[in-house]
Amino acid sequence: MILFNLRLTARSMRWLGAALLVLIWSSFTISDPGSALSNASSAFMVVVAITCWLTIAVGNVDDDGHRELLAAVAGSPARLQRSRAISAYVAGNAIALVPTVVGIALAATPSRPVSNVRIYGACVLLQLAATAIGVGIGTLLHRPVVRNGGVTLLVSIGALVVLVLLPPVQHVLRQLNDDRTGGLLVLSAVALGAAVAAVAASGALANRLN
Repeated sequence: MILFNLRLTARSMRWLGAALLVLIWSSFTISDPGSALSNASSAFMVVVAITCWLTIAVGNVDDDGHRELLAAVAGSPARLQRSRAISAYVAGNAIALVPTVVGIALAATPSRPVSNVRIYGACVLLQLAATAIGVGIGTLLHRPVVRNGGVTLLVSIGALVVLVLLPPVQHVLRQLNDDRTGGLLVLSAVALGAAVAAVAASGALANRLN
């Protein structure tokens, strides 16, 4: 089912906007790269946004009749919702590898001594956290949970604004800009837990609303 979701989304070309957004961000990094951790920090919200975009695209890739058929094949609307969230997480990480690799490859010298293993691990961990957050937001904003495209757009933008204003997120991103990794592990654990809870909630809503 996951591979089918990915093939369906790939053929729909609804991932193209997210891919272009990544390429635009990468061009900015190429023109003025910072340290690897600083690049990862600046890419964080881009990765969240593209993964949210992809999650909504995967969830809305077909009409109601086709989705109901797939829900029957999967066993329930909740199982289909979970498989689509996993599909979006896989696709999000695949596309997010571009800014992560570009940010590491073009990195300037860090402002303080940091081991390469720690740098690479922190960049990958931040990417996984960002994609988890994007899936957590997006899985609550596509059919059958939310059917109005305007509502989806407004709520997703609002969620991204609130996210970047959260003090814990600001603290971790500022630490990364200063070539420190304090709080990153906690942020990643919270992001993963919140994403799992959001997917479970969207599955329950899908069973009720489908």
